[in-house]
Amino acid sequence: MGSNAAFALRAIFSKRALQSAEKISAPNLFAVVTGMAFFALLPISIAVEWTRYLPVWETAMETYSASAVLYLSLSAGLFHYLNNEVMYLALDKVHPVTLAVGNTLKRVFILVASVIIFHTSMSPTSIIGASIAIPGTLVYSLTKQYYDNKAAKAGAAATRGN
Repeated sequence: MGSNAAFALRAIFSKRALQSAEKISAPNLFAVVTGMAFFALLPISIAVEWTRYLPVWETAMETYSASAVLYLSLSAGLFHYLNNEVMYLALDKVHPVTLAVGNTLKRVFILVASVIIFHTSMSPTSIIGASIAIPGTLVYSLTKQYYDNKAAKAGAAATRGN
């Protein structure tokens, strides 16, 4: 829940920055936001997680080589970065709410894919939540599109009337 709220806030503030008088490109904005987040959270991460890092590293070394762990970690980081950079490119083209809906649908797709591919069991609460979230997102998108079209038609009619 906190992740979704943070994602939506980041999208709103980033959209404002993309539309500001001092134009910044979407990839550059994402690089700046990512760098700021990294440097802001690094001290907190070290302070809170440092004691947990070594046991996890030792467990990973029992299964993989150091180069394999580094390769997998860097690959995961790169793909995560590229995923979010594509999101910023999309943010430059669409409304932040539309992007948030798309992000929700992406999460639903990942949930369904993991259930199918990995045979992950879902609790009744998870099934109910997914059953509410999926149609709710669809209804929201259709409603927003309807009112956006209605407002555009009213604006066009007002322009013709002047």
